[in-house]
Amino acid sequence: MSNRQPPPRVTPSRGVYRRRRLMVGATVVLLAVAVVDMVNGDGPDRPVADTVQGVGATSTETSATDAPSRNGGKNKGRNQERQRDRTPTPTPTPEPPPPLPDPVGTCDNADVSVTPTMQPAIAGRAVLITLTMRTIETPACTWTIDRDHLAYKITDGDTDVWSSSHCPAQVPDDTIVLRSATPAVYRLAWTGRTSTRDCPPGADHAKPGEYGVQAAAIGGEPSPVVEFALTDPPPPPAPAAQTGEGQGTQGKKKRGDQQAQQPTQQPG
Repeated sequence: MSNRQPPPRVTPSRGVYRRRRLMVGATVVLLAVAVVDMVNGDGPDRPVADTVQGVGATSTETSATDAPSRNGGKNKGRNQERQRDRTPTPTPTPEPPPPLPDPVGTCDNADVSVTPTMQPAIAGRAVLITLTMRTIETPACTWTIDRDHLAYKITDGDTDVWSSSHCPAQVPDDTIVLRSATPAVYRLAWTGRTSTRDCPPGADHAKPGEYGVQAAAIGGEPSPVVEFALTDPPPPPAPAAQTGEGQGTQGKKKRGDQQAQQPTQQPG
């Protein structure tokens, strides 16, 4: 049996070692590049870190975009509030009053209340008397104003200055509807003169001073005495003064008339 000697071991040269190192280094670099490409790749399997970063960027852009929108919303709200402040509040429509009751029958004098009122008046002139009348219990009825139903008088203390009982012809003759809920107003005139029985014509005017008026439905409760005043009449206007120019014109006119009246002498 022959003995074989192992082939001699060949030791690589330094160039071979250098090439091997370069190949290993290149392989490591390629692997690193591949890993980086996988991490930062744009494929469907995008890494979570990149996705989170993208969401953050989108959120920032959205916030920047929504900022004007939010400000615009605030301004819109303020404008709406100002518009509401400027809009006038509608006035509620008041409910119509209930219809007045229709008159039924004639009023009883004892159920009629009469209250006179007077305004300051001038002596020597007719005086207006305002009567406020209503029924006490009856809702509505018809009442006749005449000498048989209405009485009123002008007084000076306890003295009757003028009375409808003296001058019944001066009492008006009229018909009016009276209601308990709504007073009726009626106006009549006093001549401003005094009166006695039978109301003789040409009586004197009441002098300026303090007087009272009282009225009642005949058979009803008389009203309280309401005081009023008769004042002095205003002075008559003064005649217009003639100016010097007017007097001179009249003087010239008179002198002209006199010259026209003088006879003209004819030469002899």
